[in-house]
Amino acid sequence: MAQAEEVFTYAIPGGTFPWKNEYPSGQTRPLPKTEWLAVLKDDPALQIPPNIITSVGGVIQNADPTGANTHCNWTWDGCVKPTDIVSCEDRTIWGTSFDDGPYQITKELLAYLKKIDVKVTFFVVGIQVIAHPEVMKQAFDEGHEIGIHTWGHKELTTLSNEQIVGELKWTELAIKEVLGVTPRLMRPPRGDIDDRVRYIVNALGYVPAMWSVDSQDWRITAGQQTEAGLLADVTKWAQGVSALTRGGNSLMHDLNEVTVGAALKALPILHPVVKLSPVGTCAGWKNESYLEYLTAQPVNAASSTSTTSPVVTPAATRANAKLDSASSLVKVSTTLAVGSLLVAMVSNFI
Repeated sequence: MAQAEEVFTYAIPGGTFPWKNEYPSGQTRPLPKTEWLAVLKDDPALQIPPNIITSVGGVIQNADPTGANTHCNWTWDGCVKPTDIVSCEDRTIWGTSFDDGPYQITKELLAYLKKIDVKVTFFVVGIQVIAHPEVMKQAFDEGHEIGIHTWGHKELTTLSNEQIVGELKWTELAIKEVLGVTPRLMRPPRGDIDDRVRYIVNALGYVPAMWSVDSQDWRITAGQQTEAGLLADVTKWAQGVSALTRGGNSLMHDLNEVTVGAALKALPILHPVVKLSPVGTCAGWKNESYLEYLTAQPVNAASSTSTTSPVVTPAATRANAKLDSASSLVKVSTTLAVGSLLVAMVSNFI
């Protein structure tokens, strides 16, 4: 049976914020404006075929019939390239970030961060920016860093080139309309990035922000993680800091009361041990988080190829993946959690 074509409509959002631009309405994979595609040149990376996502379980399947991770997909085994931010330049710095908001519950997290005088990064989803622009603006006004987490939290390697541009640029447009700045950091949902996505991300002027440790907080509501288990993991992170030569970089979510509640208990475990910081600070950036803030000095994109980086926790692992060990793939050289785990998408947001 043929799938129904998606209807593309655009409208000025409602609410109290004085929106001026029209944004995608009712679209799961919004197409980009024509002018946004001008930065994409004829490059071999654009010919890498999109991966496939299963309708049941949301498993990202390799488009390469050999099963080899030929194009350095992070999701399957934590494969990274030098442009990817994974760990922090300074071992005393701990990159701290929250994905998938903004929501009203984000305000509780902001209140706590203000109390302990800590700044972090919020990787925001475009449709949530439209829904809660005032929350994002509060975070920005209070000194927190804002990054892009796509328009609708879609797995980028499964999209067309045009759809990837749409997911990123519509989110950028919404952020800029509210804040007046253009973020340079982006985080792919589920860590789903490969060399095709990296090429597009770089062409659009963004830097991929990954992570070295994952709280798995979103799994609590699905019964696949517990708050006690999360706090035990964070305690191990804190206990292992003295052995690191590069700083940790953790992933959490301001998704709901459960994840924010867990964060309010987890952050005090880390806070006395390391300096909780935005991802840009983790990368060694100096006032470089937004395009408008850039000056003439060279941009310092954090390298993640150090042999002393913390262990990377991939967002998902493809079952029976045959990993390509070609030297052209730059991988974190610590132990990777690679196995036969199939991560079920029990939530729309991970």
